[in-house]
Amino acid sequence: MLLETGVEGLFLRELRMDDLEGFYSWQNDPEIAKYYVFTRVPRTREEARRALESIVAGGGGDSVHLAVARNAHTPDDEFLGVMSLKSISALDRHAEFAAVIASAREMGKGYGRAASVRMIRYGFDTLNLRKIYLSILSGNERTIHLYETMGFRREGIFRQHVYIGGKYEDLAWYSLFPEELKD
Repeated sequence: MLLETGVEGLFLRELRMDDLEGFYSWQNDPEIAKYYVFTRVPRTREEARRALESIVAGGGGDSVHLAVARNAHTPDDEFLGVMSLKSISALDRHAEFAAVIASAREMGKGYGRAASVRMIRYGFDTLNLRKIYLSILSGNERTIHLYETMGFRREGIFRQHVYIGGKYEDLAWYSLFPEELKD
């Protein structure tokens, strides 16, 4: 699978085992990991390898995980991050969205927004979802702003829901319907 994002040279593609270094490094980069609930505990290279191996082998089950890549399927292919639709419910037609740009030097260039919009469109148009939702640490103002400009609406706050960095943090929940998505 190869999905164009609308940004020249930027694609969503299947994750591969040769993405391991990028897949592993962002999960242990404190400047990136501090914004994500699922990276509260550093992973070893072996744990990251097993997780990636499971995804590559089709072990995603009710999830779709795609790599954000520059120059996909060329000798210059460069892993930049991951976009995911998780807990996909065919019956209820909803899924949870998660995204990460894996390099601090690539943040702020519009790659996250372009890749997120493309993955969300894939969910609505190809998977026939009617709602996509996400959770985010309520202190992650930069990413909250991004999702709000894309059309996501806050549904609620789980107060002091996750323990990160020695304290409990609120988790904000957002959702989006197809007609609300702003490219």
